Amino acid sequence: MSADLCNWDFLQDLDFAPDLEIDDNAISQIAAPHSSHERQKERNRKAQQRTRQRKKERSQNIECQLAETTSQLQALKLRQRQLEARNQLLELAAANKLPVSVPQQNLQAEARGIVLDILEKSGLMRSQQGNAIMLTVHGFDKEMKLEDISSMPHAELAKLYTAYVQKQAQCLLEVEGNSDSNNPALADMHRWSVESTAMLICFATGGASNHLTSWLNMKDGTLFQEPAPDGNPAELLAAMNYSESQKQDILHLRRLFYGKLGQLSRARAAIMDQMPAAVQPSPVPPFNLDIKSTANKLAETQNWADQLCANRAEESRAYLFCTISLSRGITSSLQQAVAMVHQYPKSVSYKALLDVLAQLHNEPTKEQIAEGSDLDDLQVAANWQAVVQYVESLGAKDSHGYCQLIKDASWVDASGV
Repeated sequence: MSADLCNWDFLQDLDFAPDLEIDDNAISQIAAPHSSHERQKERNRKAQQRTRQRKKERSQNIECQLAETTSQLQALKLRQRQLEARNQLLELAAANKLPVSVPQQNLQAEARGIVLDILEKSGLMRSQQGNAIMLTVHGFDKEMKLEDISSMPHAELAKLYTAYVQKQAQCLLEVEGNSDSNNPALADMHRWSVESTAMLICFATGGASNHLTSWLNMKDGTLFQEPAPDGNPAELLAAMNYSESQKQDILHLRRLFYGKLGQLSRARAAIMDQMPAAVQPSPVPPFNLDIKSTANKLAETQNWADQLCANRAEESRAYLFCTISLSRGITSSLQQAVAMVHQYPKSVSYKALLDVLAQLHNEPTKEQIAEGSDLDDLQVAANWQAVVQYVESLGAKDSHGYCQLIKDASWVDASGV
């Protein structure tokens, strides 16, 4: 390699000046297009974020307005239902179509007539005169007079009821895995349920001691020394396999029923509070008795007695309509058969089942319901009238399945609990 090449200072030949000053403005101008694009993207991003936030807030406002409007609508529907029920009750009173006072000795006959009329619409066969029912549990039509059922010995009643339970157990085996509505076993279940209910009602309303059917051992017709235990109500509830809708209906009926009993109890107490002044004898000397005043006192006393008797009759009807609502409307034929078989040797009772269901749903106690709510007694009575109409509407078309009690959400709120 030549010496000149080795001594070549190539830095001098380059167009390079180490001391050249860098122009910051020039750099800024070069970078400006890129920075402007980033700022625009940032502005767009923030604008989109603000738009999304406004949409979200607007959506939330609409949802709040919708919820408020829905709540107002439900409240208006509830108020409309309450006013309609009150008006209907007042119209019935004005037309004198409300249940009237019934002499004590006729209360049981009246209760029996109410139930049999309802069951007849559901398929119960009765004689033309209405003084007998047909029992078909033994495979043929057997006409039994109501008075004969009322006076039936315990052993004979137990034997008949046991035959119905056996029929129901057989039907349950036949519908297992085949609960199609056209299955003949379902029609049999309905018939056995209606007939056995009618038989027990006729017996229970036949005498002073007959109503204690919960004490009767259906295996042999003897009386338990104390009310028969309810077994395992939670197990029975599971066996009944109620739907959620049925459970809500039962709980709603429970609130209305105990509310009605509370209203009747307060009315009874009000009558009793007024009675002492009404029955006080006239403070006139014995030698100067005012016959007209005495007659008026007797009339007033009779008036209080009639009111108490009417109160008792209405309470009796409340029990009947609650029982029919449960056994005939809310509970299906299949479930009624399960209840009969599961509770044997006792006759069917829903009391323990109601208590367990109420506990599971943290419902108020029956005492709390009976004590009252925000509703006045007139509204409580009007709400109960809806149950009466529900029972009276049950017919043959509702034979096998569940007939809904709660028509919409406002019905639940109407109980006031």
